[in-house]
Amino acid sequence: MGYGRSDSYRVATTTEKDEKESPKKADSKADKKTKDMEELKKEVPLTEHKMSIEEVCQKYSTDIVQGLTNAKAAEYLARDGPNALTPPPTTPEWVKFCRQLFGGFSILLWTGAILCFLAYAIQAATEDEPAGDNLYLGIVLSAVVIITGCFSYFQEAKSSKIMESFKNMVPQQALVIREGEKMQINAEEVVAGDLVEVKGGDRIPADLRIVSAHGCKVNLHTHTHTHTKKSDFHKKNQI
Repeated sequence: MGYGRSDSYRVATTTEKDEKESPKKADSKADKKTKDMEELKKEVPLTEHKMSIEEVCQKYSTDIVQGLTNAKAAEYLARDGPNALTPPPTTPEWVKFCRQLFGGFSILLWTGAILCFLAYAIQAATEDEPAGDNLYLGIVLSAVVIITGCFSYFQEAKSSKIMESFKNMVPQQALVIREGEKMQINAEEVVAGDLVEVKGGDRIPADLRIVSAHGCKVNLHTHTHTHTKKSDFHKKNQI
């Protein structure tokens, strides 16, 4: 009886352990996916708003009046890349073409064409002179699907190119100060350390630290503050 209890206990323990290990593996995979998603969603840590103006200028080798030099701006642009969001992964063209050929109603037409070819093959195997109706019908159905798929694919590609041209038609501009001179550049060419001048109605081209302002109203926690002098936000505060 002692062995029976021991064996029974051992089996029960092993079974319970296996049942526990399986959810653990599933939980670990789910936790890994969740962790990866959190890493993707994690914001870039910004500390410039907690630093003094002098520390910010020293960090980016810039000047509060002259701005960056053209050489430094080119160096930062080559190092960090353009000031733009990473575009989402695009669908390969061959996948788009296959979707047009084999997606939706085309599946029914392909099925009908295959059945016609099978019927003709059976007739050819059993009869000396099979009728060509099924063969002709299968060829017609296949031709219709291929022509329709090609037409739809080229129409979709044309529409995509038109939308891309609209995006690049009017690029966003930014007014920066480099080597003491104001210049209008594309927002994608703005780099860390650039001295940017923003007026009312302008779109903010990047994450900016306000170093001086006149009549600037900021809505912070439903309270409106007006800053008319240089900011010195070296203490911990919100962006």
